[in-house]
Amino acid sequence: MTFNNMKKFLIIAAVIFVMNIAPRVFANQIVPGGQLEAMAIAEVERILDERGESRRREITLLRPLADISLPNGIIDIKISVPSSMINYNGVTPVKARISIGGRMYRDVNFVVSAKVFDFVLVANHDLRIETPVNESDFRAEEIAVDGRTEYVKDVKEILGLVPHRLIRAGSPITANYFQQPVAVASGHPVKIIVRYKGIEATAKGIAMTRGRIGEVIKVKNEASKKIISAKVIDAGTVEVVM
Repeated sequence: MTFNNMKKFLIIAAVIFVMNIAPRVFANQIVPGGQLEAMAIAEVERILDERGESRRREITLLRPLADISLPNGIIDIKISVPSSMINYNGVTPVKARISIGGRMYRDVNFVVSAKVFDFVLVANHDLRIETPVNESDFRAEEIAVDGRTEYVKDVKEILGLVPHRLIRAGSPITANYFQQPVAVASGHPVKIIVRYKGIEATAKGIAMTRGRIGEVIKVKNEASKKIISAKVIDAGTVEVVM
């Protein structure tokens, strides 16, 4: 065997030896989609807890995530909610940033559904406009809330009020569906109170328009026939605003 052939043989033998004792390098790594899903749900849960949200919730992905094949290296995954807002009544965008060996490799964007539930009052039957309500008109029921609406939980908040719109049976109740009933009807007699610098005077008047407690209506002074603006105090009393 010539010197050159011997040299070539030794090089080949050395390569074969190194290949046999060196660590194997796998072609791909797999990140299960279920792992990303669990991390995303945990991050949304963390944000809700941080904001003091203690009501029952259901957090799910709208579509299952496929497994992700990655090249070899140390994998780091960070989950974030880019908008920093959890949408209770729709979808919330979530981002998974995947780094390999300390360098950003790719972003995976997806959406989750975060439903939060609470027990609130709902209508037992259709509630008509301007019809006073009572306790039997409502029941407590657990519903998915939207995170912005203030729902009524105690019927005492709305007793004595009337709906200003038709409320369908089964609808969750919010305070802004209701208003004070009409306290003064147009044409009805009222007592006019005038207060000015500690002095109080009264006069008889006629309501020119109808009004609810707290509203300002037009009133005619019976004696002077002058029409003035006054705030409704109760069913028979108005106060001149000065």
